[in-house]
Amino acid sequence: MITINEGLIFGLDIGTRSIIGIIGYMEDDKFVVVKSARVEHQERAMRDGQVHDIEKVATTVRIVKEILEQEIGQQLDEVSIAAAGRVLNTQVVQVEREYDEPIEHTRMHIDSLELQGLELAKIALEQESNETADNFYCVDHSVISYYLEKYLISNLEGHRGRQVSVKMIVTFLPKAVVESLYAVTTRVGLRVKHLTLEPIAALQAIIPNHIRMLNLALVDIGAGTSDIAITKSGSVLSYGMIPFAGDAITEAIVQKYLVDFNTADRIKQEIGFKDV
Repeated sequence: MITINEGLIFGLDIGTRSIIGIIGYMEDDKFVVVKSARVEHQERAMRDGQVHDIEKVATTVRIVKEILEQEIGQQLDEVSIAAAGRVLNTQVVQVEREYDEPIEHTRMHIDSLELQGLELAKIALEQESNETADNFYCVDHSVISYYLEKYLISNLEGHRGRQVSVKMIVTFLPKAVVESLYAVTTRVGLRVKHLTLEPIAALQAIIPNHIRMLNLALVDIGAGTSDIAITKSGSVLSYGMIPFAGDAITEAIVQKYLVDFNTADRIKQEIGFKDV
């Protein structure tokens, strides 16, 4: 997330059927919502979480941005976004490091260890996909577990020891997916400060660390994609994403009743508000 004037945070959900913008701030590790706005795409400018028409998506994002700017009385120029995609690749890697003598592990040591894990994940990605890692964008990573002297530990920082390791899950999306999102935000005068993956963002918002000891599955069924994130023993075990969600129902209505897509989508939404 990013900080703008007066400590406000601006986030965008660039969804398949609508754009949602939110303004808020952090208070005691909690996010306080100040303003939000939601605008639906007028046409199918996005499909399966992928931007198809950059200019049309940018137009909708611009409307949301202007609504929020008017509400808070200041210009927005930085944003955090979450990405979806039809082709999500995840790699689980473990990196071990041993020093000549016990040292105190600082944030710098931990970041270096995780960076080594990211490089290992890129190698695994290339071997699995038979493509260069340059064709992918590392969207985010999550630590599954740390180990100190081969013992599981929740946080390495400040501990002393010779041998440390980290097990982590690293997520990649094709560059075309990410670059189209950047093209949209650039067109409306926004600089992306932070990018993450949709199931990661949902997990952080819905399942706090203190209940990740439970075996939980967070499922987010949107219009273009369905996402899942799984937790166990205090860690995030896996993420997944498939291009099959609410639009599949809308398309079935289009074929059955020979109506246009927007009419079919309205029929689908109204079903939930009417007695059968």
